[in-house]
Amino acid sequence: MREGHAEISRSFPLLDIEIERAGDGRTVTAYAATFGEPYEVSDVHGHYYETINRTAFNRTISRGYGGVAVLYNHGRILGTSTPSERFSIPLGVPLEISADGRGLLTRTRSSKTPLADEVLELIRDHAITTQSFRGPIFRSAAPTTHGSGLNLIERTELGLMDYGPSPWPVNDGAAILAVRSTAELLTVDPSELTDDERAALLAALQDLTPQTAPVDDGIADGTGDEQAPPPMDPAFNPDHLAQAQRRRRAQL
Repeated sequence: MREGHAEISRSFPLLDIEIERAGDGRTVTAYAATFGEPYEVSDVHGHYYETINRTAFNRTISRGYGGVAVLYNHGRILGTSTPSERFSIPLGVPLEISADGRGLLTRTRSSKTPLADEVLELIRDHAITTQSFRGPIFRSAAPTTHGSGLNLIERTELGLMDYGPSPWPVNDGAAILAVRSTAELLTVDPSELTDDERAALLAALQDLTPQTAPVDDGIADGTGDEQAPPPMDPAFNPDHLAQAQRRRRAQL
């Protein structure tokens, strides 16, 4: 069912709030929407349940996302639909927008501005707990009936005007994901790491461990087998390795 250019904004409570720690810690990876999970909505279109098809953003993504803004609360004054001069300033630049099996995944580089700094700090403090998107409805499937008795509407094609942190939740599926650097993984309890993070940490520790060099007794035997110690990897940080070793000893 093709629709006009009615607009929706959807905000999703975050299950996990983390900011990428690599580099200067200004890259945020987050879901702006989740697919196939019905949630209750009450808006200008009525009171109903809504779900988003996993292909709903495909056409929009295929056209590129250079025109997609990253805004706090969609650039509006909190609790209203009135544009906010301050919140209308972009928080950063989209590095990647893609659809995976779970939802609309965004990766954003936060700018070094006072507003972006405030938002990053509030995310770290778990004071901001929502990620959202806004865009036009292009197509929806014919309504069916939800178990509650309300209509269930599947959005099959959506546009994307902006996304970003927001204070108002609608659905509990979207989450800001942890994309952690090796330095951070070394300080995290191993039981809290995902399988991928454990594998990354193991590989990093193997890379960071200095290779054993032959013992040099100061006497050249003329065989040509003398070897100089291998150069230190510039990325190696002894403090990080020491932390990992202390953690391993504590688990024994």
